[in-house]
Amino acid sequence: MSTKVAARVQIVLKPGRDKALRQGHPWLFSGAIAEENGPATAALATVRAADGREIGTGLYSRRSQIRVRLLHHGPAPPVIDRSFFARRLVTALRLRAAVVPAETTGMRLINTEGDGLPAWTVDRYGDVLVSQITCAGLEQLATEAFVALTHAVPEATTILAANHVRARRREGLEHSDRWRAGAPCENASFTECGLRFSAELGGQKTGFYLDQRENRRRAAELARGRTVLDLFAHTGAFSAHALRAGAERVVAVESSPRLIARGSQDLATNGLAIERMTWTRANVFEDLRERQERYGLVICDPPSLVEKRSDQRSGARAYKDLNRLAFNRVEDGGFLLTFSCSGGIDNKLFRQILFAAADEAGVEASLLTPLAAAPDHPVAITHPQGEYLKGWLIYVWGSRDRSWSGHTKVLRANADPRVSGR
Repeated sequence: MSTKVAARVQIVLKPGRDKALRQGHPWLFSGAIAEENGPATAALATVRAADGREIGTGLYSRRSQIRVRLLHHGPAPPVIDRSFFARRLVTALRLRAAVVPAETTGMRLINTEGDGLPAWTVDRYGDVLVSQITCAGLEQLATEAFVALTHAVPEATTILAANHVRARRREGLEHSDRWRAGAPCENASFTECGLRFSAELGGQKTGFYLDQRENRRRAAELARGRTVLDLFAHTGAFSAHALRAGAERVVAVESSPRLIARGSQDLATNGLAIERMTWTRANVFEDLRERQERYGLVICDPPSLVEKRSDQRSGARAYKDLNRLAFNRVEDGGFLLTFSCSGGIDNKLFRQILFAAADEAGVEASLLTPLAAAPDHPVAITHPQGEYLKGWLIYVWGSRDRSWSGHTKVLRANADPRVSGR
């Protein structure tokens, strides 16, 4: 059955503005367009270079600066119908079968451009699927997409279209969650590496931070026999992995009483030693300024501190202050796992932030391993913007030898002004 689309928009680019698209980048920005003809409500667009050569076909959005998100590069595009979505889903599910660890039923099934399906995210929590569509063009094709999804994952009994995200409001799309299949429910149970968790449907993200799964496994490897400080703990998934691995004691700092209650229930469900676990309800910045104890492992996983490009300077300084405080809570010979999920903070800037934070904290530290989202969150090699989560595993040797202060001043003189505040 073909997708019911009245017409496609025909787009012609300005001269010299086709290079990135020819190299495979999936986004066409409005500023590169010379001509744009067709109905504003069209789901798809055909994109041509200034000389008329066809570059590709993609999802269309009249209200967005990202006017087209390409589904296909080159001429002779396939029909964009449920068969097209089914083929992309087969490829996506094959990847998950290869990279998701055993005893895990919580995973990302579709990761937008990383799976060749721009503007579509689908997370799985056991037999519940949570979908987010963030582009007007794809919203018009949603019926076809969901038919393909139900056929690809027949064991899923419930599908929630989580429409409450800000991107949909900007696109002028429905903003209320909608149940596409099954009976409405508030929570979904799933397993992660043998641990049992619950996702709060309609909550943050799609209900749980699935992207941190491999980093939680890394934290567990380091937690055995150590004291652990879990900052921005959410429902304590990092803490649960650490406790199971044999952490001596875990302190989880979280500001939301609702999330603390949910996390406490998850710990009880898993039969973990809750006597070795302490929840602290507090603002993390305030808590770190007052806390004196140091820990063998500190985990710092804040929410995004940069919501838009104009926030980059203030956000970079906030990340620096946060990590400075976190460094001071790591004992000599301990480890820091620290992250940024802000798209406005790239890997280079985040590393500069960590240098400035360690400098101001007065510690000697070594970067050990860069950290990223779990492999069921693939990033298209042509789409670096998809690489939102970045982090580092850091070893803290101890307080800096003050004889190095002259060297430090030279380094600080070359620091990024977005971090230093100059």
